[in-house]
Amino acid sequence: MKIRENSDFNRAQGSYDADHAAAAIEELDQQRAAGEIEPHAYLIKKRSLVRLYLKATTTPRRKQYDEGFDL
Repeated sequence: MKIRENSDFNRAQGSYDADHAAAAIEELDQQRAAGEIEPHAYLIKKRSLVRLYLKATTTPRRKQYDEGFDL
């Protein structure tokens, strides 16, 4: 079996898809409603999925504070 060399770097290859995160959140909510998952496990999983969703859908920017510092 040969190994293919791919030098293309694509940011989308390593990113998490927002649609997939939304679907996973919906599935998790259905499991909670059916009583298939414990409340503590639900909260832990929901928190991580919401973080992934926010990471996939937002682009945070740092505020620049101009306090007279010359760098």
